[in-house]
Amino acid sequence: MQPIRRTAAVLLILAGLTLVSLLGSTPALAAKPATATWTLVDYQQRTCYVSARGGTNYYGIWISGKWSHKINIGASALPAGAAQWNSYAPIPPGSSDGVYSLAYVAVQLPPGTPVGTVTSTLWANDGTTTETVPITLVVNASSCRRY
Repeated sequence: MQPIRRTAAVLLILAGLTLVSLLGSTPALAAKPATATWTLVDYQQRTCYVSARGGTNYYGIWISGKWSHKINIGASALPAGAAQWNSYAPIPPGSSDGVYSLAYVAVQLPPGTPVGTVTSTLWANDGTTTETVPITLVVNASSCRRY
């Protein structure tokens, strides 16, 4: 009778250890961060400024996909003296099909910005992934009628 009780006790202990190891691994799997699968959509934005008076234009931020962390946005490679600010940013965790703009980046050029065409960059970053798209800033001498 002793060997049966000993065998049963060993099996019970092994079953308990197996159960603990299975339960212990589940929270670790659940704690894994979700992978961001999103893209900053390039709508080939092009705007015009008049050098003599400067001005402000707004660039839409379209994102396609799903993300689990807030997304910060901005613009880079701007002409000297330019200022920028955001509307509706940071973008909270969520998802989008890329059809509607989720936020905006305003770019203000000062009077006297040199005439020419500048390719700048819109960027979006969720802390892990950074996406960029080009934007075109056309600076004309006196008018934006034909740019």
